[in-house]
Amino acid sequence: MSVKIFLPAFLFYTKKDCDIYGEIQIDENNAVSYFIIDHCDYHNENEAKVITKHLRHLGHIHRAGPTTTVQNQDVAITFAYDVDTPNIYLLKLNIKPVETTQVNVFLYDVPKMLQLHEYNTSYDSKKSDNASGGGRGDEKTNQYNDVEVLCSFLNQSHQQNKKQKYTITSILDKTIFLFPNLIINAIVFLLQSKLLKPLLEKTTFYEHSLEWRRYQESRKRNLNITVDKILGVCVMLLLLFYVSRPDDYLLTASHVVIQKLRLLLRSLKGSPIGLKLNENLNNFLLDCFNYHVDLWAKFLDLIEPVVRQLFVPIALLGFTGLSFQLASLPALMSIIGLHAHCFYIYTAVLYKVEIRGIQVLWKVMLGKRYNVLKNRVESYNYVNRQLYLATIFFTSLLFLFPTVLVYYVVFTTLRLCIYLVNLLLQVLRRQILEFPLEILLKWSIGKFYDMESIYLAYIPHTPSPLLQPESTRMNMSVFKLNIQKSPLSRVFSCESGILQECKADEKMSIKNAFNRMLKGTF
Repeated sequence: MSVKIFLPAFLFYTKKDCDIYGEIQIDENNAVSYFIIDHCDYHNENEAKVITKHLRHLGHIHRAGPTTTVQNQDVAITFAYDVDTPNIYLLKLNIKPVETTQVNVFLYDVPKMLQLHEYNTSYDSKKSDNASGGGRGDEKTNQYNDVEVLCSFLNQSHQQNKKQKYTITSILDKTIFLFPNLIINAIVFLLQSKLLKPLLEKTTFYEHSLEWRRYQESRKRNLNITVDKILGVCVMLLLLFYVSRPDDYLLTASHVVIQKLRLLLRSLKGSPIGLKLNENLNNFLLDCFNYHVDLWAKFLDLIEPVVRQLFVPIALLGFTGLSFQLASLPALMSIIGLHAHCFYIYTAVLYKVEIRGIQVLWKVMLGKRYNVLKNRVESYNYVNRQLYLATIFFTSLLFLFPTVLVYYVVFTTLRLCIYLVNLLLQVLRRQILEFPLEILLKWSIGKFYDMESIYLAYIPHTPSPLLQPESTRMNMSVFKLNIQKSPLSRVFSCESGILQECKADEKMSIKNAFNRMLKGTF
């Protein structure tokens, strides 16, 4: 039978009488764990009443000497101290072992254990991996379980006793960022309304507002949200007061895109890179796309006054944060590259018609057909007239396919470039909220700890036999739970879990995107 006692390090060297409070747990192997969490002086009834609301009274620490009423009380554990020895000794346990019992006393530092509790959530997956390893891994897992339970008890006691603490983020939220917070809450409320939600739920801005709200409600990245607002205000001031007419850059970019697109269409005329394209189909597509580009250029000139005013609301979004400004940029890119998106849709429809037509007519050429009722491909005897028409259509589609394929590859690549830019903006705005900035700052000052940084240090200890009855001999060993500074790699592995939830909800991935390109549904 083993007994584990978790004791605050400062109580191990105390020289005054006090009551100790905590919890007791017994695991499946009948190992008893005493978690000593708090203490108070004798005859302090007010403090004792507060502590006993969330912790149970375990026992006492008192001066060694003749038997007193304190020693005779029915308590779970009792320690004693004397003048000659620097530390306390175990005097009494409420268990009655048949044989000699091994008692392990683990000394811990309360502030470090409280900080360890903050970053304990990322350890759950590793804990399950160690548990499945068996053998020594199970012992290590049990040790981590005890430390996790200790951290949990300490955190609950700390939450009960702590006073309201003002941090930098809380002060900024109640003073400087009071108005931006009202704007953000108003925007989120409007986006969730029945009027705007059906119109905007597919936009990047709406998706980002939901992600931002998750981070705010979790309170795991408060410093990131504060830095996001500061960066947003800086960008807002830069656009409004230090950049002259930022709308000109958008219009210039739009006209540059139109010029480059016309140059691209001009390069497809004839035989691009030596490819022999169908002249009639090629000229038809070029005339169609050139007309579309001219139409879009005239439309941009028509809406130029409206486009020039778009930077004002985007700049004012700096009150909500830089991430909201980045979330609004895909809308501007849609304005610049809408014609490229339309070109992709046209060529994708032609590509799917070609692929599907060639597949169906190839089965006819082989004398097969698809049976819808039986959901299988089976042989079928076609008449000569059907085979003749199938051969003509198959040959026509086959010779037109290179031209359609060239246009599909060109405009799919153009759309892929727009998609990658939007993906880059998405990664950037998500990392602004997800990056473990607060943890990195704590690591830089040496106050970041995790489970992997715990190691035991043996403390030589020779308890006096005068303090233990001969009938209940107990071998006591004392260890110190030391926590060293965690490596930098552990900082970047601390995830909030919110980004993983957002990625799990996404249907589009890079692999899925390439599969859709092959099918013409990108």
